[in-house]
Amino acid sequence: MKITNIVWRKESFPLEKPFKIAIGELTSMDTILLKIETDAGLYGYGEATPIPFVTGDNIESCMAVLDVFKKILIGEDASCIGRIHDLMSTAFVGNGAAKAAIDIALHDIAAKKAGLPLYKYLGGYGNTVENDLTVGMDTAENMAKKALGFKNAGVTLIKVKLGESMAVDTERIKQIRDAVGDEITIRIDANQGWSVSEAIEMSYILKEYNVEFMEQPCKRWDFEGLAMIRKGAKIPVVADESCQGPIDALKLVKLQAVDAINIKLMKSDGIYGAEKINAIAEANGIYCMVGCMGETRVGIAAGLHFVAANKNVLTADLDSFHDMESPAIRGGFTFEGSCYTLSDEPGLGIEVDGF
Repeated sequence: MKITNIVWRKESFPLEKPFKIAIGELTSMDTILLKIETDAGLYGYGEATPIPFVTGDNIESCMAVLDVFKKILIGEDASCIGRIHDLMSTAFVGNGAAKAAIDIALHDIAAKKAGLPLYKYLGGYGNTVENDLTVGMDTAENMAKKALGFKNAGVTLIKVKLGESMAVDTERIKQIRDAVGDEITIRIDANQGWSVSEAIEMSYILKEYNVEFMEQPCKRWDFEGLAMIRKGAKIPVVADESCQGPIDALKLVKLQAVDAINIKLMKSDGIYGAEKINAIAEANGIYCMVGCMGETRVGIAAGLHFVAANKNVLTADLDSFHDMESPAIRGGFTFEGSCYTLSDEPGLGIEVDGF
């Protein structure tokens, strides 16, 4: 089953309101939708969604890298995903988003060839996923209002972006908890915004408001700091930006630095790398979650299928498609409140017009 063509296009989605986190702000989401075609008549969809202040690459660099990948991958067997990753990694270090686009499309093809939805092809643990919705940084009042809107829409899991001053962050979480009540699960993501001592002190405050965990409280490179936070914190600690791939996962577990790892397909070169991270974590008694970088239904469906296929992946933060819905992208999953149900169509179950 030879690859005969690889095509892609850039899509831009302006946001109604800027989305702010501790390390940056987005006013629009740009992504690359990709399609791989084969001589067997099967095709697969993928997506590359880089965010420069997280992944170090951007849309323009992704497209340049994909130009090279197209040249070296046409004629390769689409079933040989490991070999294709080796070819991509030989050509370029890093560039995880571009590699993820190829990887997701190849997994879509492989599952279609098997006649299975991707979650079954990957392991088939279940077809439903509990997924949170994210409240970006804003005034405490506006954040509480948005969280209450989520609750009223049937959402039971909310992720809150923090990482500014301790006083401001404390007021934010207080007002959000007051607004949504005790029955809603709240988790927070500081996006590297706190020092080690601040994170430990904040953990006491967050525990008072029944916060489930704190994600990436300190700088991504400070593995020892994460370990210190985990030792002193009153709630579990999750790594995100600190874990770009399997090597980082190994460092984190050796240092006993975290209680969980947030896998993102755009960081891990796609599903191929995500499986390695999850295996390392599971072997060391650490659970995983899967997050997103701003993908449409294509990349989000891939993440949901990965979650549904793996017992050790206990939670999901795959909500960006809500700001990136397009009539040209259909299928993959349905949702009600926080419960997402995957399609039983082969592969991702996604169709994209225009290719």
